[in-house]
Amino acid sequence: MVSHSKKIKRNVPMNERIVLDFEHLPGGKNCMTSSLWKLLHHLGHDISEEMLVGISSGLGFIYWKMKQMPTPFVGGMNGGRFPTILGLAVDRLGGEWRVLKSSSIKRAHQHLRDTLEKDQPVLVCADLGFLDYLSLGGDDHFGMHTILVYGIDESRDEALISDRFATPITIPLSRLQKARASEYHPFPAKNQLLQVSMPEEMIPLEKIITSAIRENADFMLNPPISNMGARGIKKWREELPKYPRILPDYRTITQALIEHFVYIEVGGSGGSLFRRMYAHFLKEASQIMKDPELQNVSILYDDICEDWSKLAIQLTPPEMESLARLREIYVQNNQDMEQRGIDSLDEVKSRLVDVPTLMERATAEVERFDEILQGVDGLLGGLYRKETEASERLFEWASS
Repeated sequence: MVSHSKKIKRNVPMNERIVLDFEHLPGGKNCMTSSLWKLLHHLGHDISEEMLVGISSGLGFIYWKMKQMPTPFVGGMNGGRFPTILGLAVDRLGGEWRVLKSSSIKRAHQHLRDTLEKDQPVLVCADLGFLDYLSLGGDDHFGMHTILVYGIDESRDEALISDRFATPITIPLSRLQKARASEYHPFPAKNQLLQVSMPEEMIPLEKIITSAIRENADFMLNPPISNMGARGIKKWREELPKYPRILPDYRTITQALIEHFVYIEVGGSGGSLFRRMYAHFLKEASQIMKDPELQNVSILYDDICEDWSKLAIQLTPPEMESLARLREIYVQNNQDMEQRGIDSLDEVKSRLVDVPTLMERATAEVERFDEILQGVDGLLGGLYRKETEASERLFEWASS
């Protein structure tokens, strides 16, 4: 395997500062796929983020609730243990990867240093609850948020990171270490990082696309458990009315609704729970495979995207003014970070100041939970049917 290396810029003393000659690419849509997109670019390979989602069979659905989790999790990626779809994408492109992790913060930091010394930006898991520029407020831990670390300055307690936003960001190295070491559920970070090596010539996309689509469609139609795939959408539809019974109080329900909105629409899914990214992949794949059926199915996903966006808004409906204002804050903060990056951070933080008061008011609104359910139930039923139809068409195409 061959890596395309660039010079490493260092300031003396060498044991304090390592900064790579790294090009931050703005416009990332999902934290995992945008990190791999930029890492591959650094190694000399350019492939779209949407194509990475597609060739890794990355489209999915999961409804997940464990006792350790304060709120249920709803996600749209076909994942698993880290590196989830990232490892599969590298495999299918002909590369190799390995995960390094440790319960020791000191050893995990040495893993990071060693990777930087190899002239490779470090793809790490970090709990977004410890990253101030991402915090949703409250007990909002998610340990599989992935970022690239392309430099550290130990003497100044700084880490240079590339997230999916317009600009790179500098955060305290000590804060990064805390985020990396987090054991909060769901998906604890546990100091995991990914190292990648790639060949000079990747496997051609036309040799990957068909099997990747077939595997993804099969997952959606025949998931390993009932809370995943298209069946998982149906499961969530059944579980959502139970929130007043399975969650401790209305404040927790409020937190869950906000998180559902964020993870569907703005929290690194590319919008509409990854469906916009997958629709784009199908359009790109249609050109590569010279087959109009993929373009036709992408149009069906465009319709599915609209329904997911409607659902996300209905979970935080305009009639509940404080809940809707919380939604607007996260939309505006995400938009500002995507368009202006670190230059917007002061405005982002100023909006978050209002979150605790709005949460209290929204909690009182959410006591009218039945009103939210009235608009959500039909949308989830329709999404189950449309997602099933789209997956059936893709499976038929890939199997013919």
